[in-house]
Amino acid sequence: MALVSIKKIHRIYFGFDGKPDPYQGYLSTWTAQLPGYEICHWNASNLPVNQCFFSRMMFELKDHAFLSDYFRWWVLREHGGIYLDADIELVNGLKFNQIIEDLESDSVLHAVIGIDNKNGGWYTGHSMACKPQSELASFMCEVYEGLGHVSLWRRKIFYFMAPQITALYFATKGWNADGMGSSPGLNDPIVRFGVKIYPQDYFSPMTPHVEHGVGSFVIDSYTENTVLCHHFSCSWHDDNSPYKKQVGTQTQNLLIRQLIAMKAGNEQRIGLGYVRRWVRIYKAIARLLARAPEVLSRAIRNA
Repeated sequence: MALVSIKKIHRIYFGFDGKPDPYQGYLSTWTAQLPGYEICHWNASNLPVNQCFFSRMMFELKDHAFLSDYFRWWVLREHGGIYLDADIELVNGLKFNQIIEDLESDSVLHAVIGIDNKNGGWYTGHSMACKPQSELASFMCEVYEGLGHVSLWRRKIFYFMAPQITALYFATKGWNADGMGSSPGLNDPIVRFGVKIYPQDYFSPMTPHVEHGVGSFVIDSYTENTVLCHHFSCSWHDDNSPYKKQVGTQTQNLLIRQLIAMKAGNEQRIGLGYVRRWVRIYKAIARLLARAPEVLSRAIRNA
């Protein structure tokens, strides 16, 4: 049987706010790292926005994030290929290409997906690949198409988020039922029900972190296995989200190697500042000790 090529990357960007596409820097890594791949651009002009109740509602609300939650699976079901969020950076094209070729050549597999966070074990809503008519893609489309009026609560219920809905596929197969179908603690790739699941370090080396009410992202899983990096633009978050209060938001569109270099530089500066602070303290103590006899003598004379 001839192999079906899935060397095409689907990119969905609606641009409802009319602002210029801010993610061109990440897109350039796709073309640089995977020069032989086709880039398929999707938006409201070439997607069937009236496909189902969910898509109609999200389009009317101009909710680009949840609208693309459905259509990423729709394009994968209909065309096969790779879906990447616009804020995904391609880190290692050679290794990523091998992952795709392994999927193409394995008759048992119909999809690959990553883990967003090792402890939680939820799946990457931002990056996945499927063969056309993949069971996973078909399942996901069916779920979104069946939500009906419940679609209005998309932002209110944790299990309506893309990673958790994806876990439903595995839960219905009986995988980790107590954990809602998640795959926590994954250290090596596994295959479950035709889907190859890759640990966090492959597709999602950064993790969200909130401290003192301010959101940031920690590079906690960057390894030699890393092929993609999701940069968490948080474009769907409300204005009161802690991630809209990021310190240093100007670093949001930096590439992963730049972020790592910046992190290392900050640590060096923090370390140097720590040393300088204690040098100042020691000098102040030394000055006090040097003056101690004089101060003691004056105190005796004035007693």
